Amino acid sequence: MENALTVNAEGIAENQKTARRMRKAPEIFGYDIRYFFIGMMVFAFLGFCAENAGRMAVQHIFDSRHQILPFLFAYGVALLAVYVMLGTPDELRFFNIRIFKDVTRTKRALSHAIYFSVIFAFIMIGEIAVGMLYEKCAGVILWDYSDIPTHITRYTSVLTTLLYGGGVYLIMAFAFRPMMRLIEKMGTRAATVVDCTLGVAIVLDFLTMVIITFVTGSAPEYWSIAW
Repeated sequence: MENALTVNAEGIAENQKTARRMRKAPEIFGYDIRYFFIGMMVFAFLGFCAENAGRMAVQHIFDSRHQILPFLFAYGVALLAVYVMLGTPDELRFFNIRIFKDVTRTKRALSHAIYFSVIFAFIMIGEIAVGMLYEKCAGVILWDYSDIPTHITRYTSVLTTLLYGGGVYLIMAFAFRPMMRLIEKMGTRAATVVDCTLGVAIVLDFLTMVIITFVTGSAPEYWSIAW
């Protein structure tokens, strides 16, 4: 009887483990999607800071960047796209395909060079595409780099792309994995709460900006400080 109860208890425990595995959240190349969404929010905030840092240095303006919250959702999406497509500079891949099977000093340097080059092209093409989309479809010019040396169209320039690309490269090379390890310490329950509150608010804020811009032909300006 005792053996039967022991076997039954072990069976229940095994079934519970199996159920937990089946309920496991999807992962994005090794990271629980709930934690990765937190990482996207961090990038969204860093994007807000980066854009305003550039505007303060060049135009002496600090503003809302057309949104209520200090998070630019497009930067979070950029993190998702970059990590899914390329991974990190030390572990360069094309989606599931590792570019370098073994790591040597030469291959590591080449991996970092390729990574930065792709990021550079990604940012330059992305800025032109997004800028022209808003201009052609909504009649709005959200930003203008025409006064910046090395500009290519009004929406991008070699100088700004080097700065933004360099920032993304440095984060992905040296800060991304430590950042994700720190985020993982918060636990899945806390991550889920943040995703379902702040995360949803960031997405709604972004969608509100897009809808207002395309409907009215003017991007919302909530606040601005100039000097």
